[in-house]
Amino acid sequence: MPIPTELLVKITSKLAPDDGPATAEDALHVWRTLFGKLAPLLGPLSTELMFARSLAARQPAFPWLPRLAPDAEPAAFSRFAPCLDGRSPDDILAANRVLLETFTSALAELIGVPLATRLLHAAFPDDDANKNTLEKSA
Repeated sequence: MPIPTELLVKITSKLAPDDGPATAEDALHVWRTLFGKLAPLLGPLSTELMFARSLAARQPAFPWLPRLAPDAEPAAFSRFAPCLDGRSPDDILAANRVLLETFTSALAELIGVPLATRLLHAAFPDDDANKNTLEKSA
């Protein structure tokens, strides 16, 4: 069972709030929110390594994403952030959608879908539909 589609839609909608264009600032905010929730539980290095693996998996489809050497994985996010500068809103949105999908799938494989779903809901709680879903699963 994968991460619920509506939860991924909720998270990715933060990339282009209020139906506006996707921006680097919004994308980085989504990632920082996610890392802020996961790093205390999984550890900052584990969170960063999952992000690095997501980047490596999706870099062929988005050649402008950073190509990482194995020893650069702990710095994946700091190498990723500048790559968004000057990219079109469509590029930012497309790349971050697939990166989030890849990252959340890896998270679900690591800790299980129910716990991953709860953590993702907790990281992005400001939607009434998600709050109701979370309350029903508790």
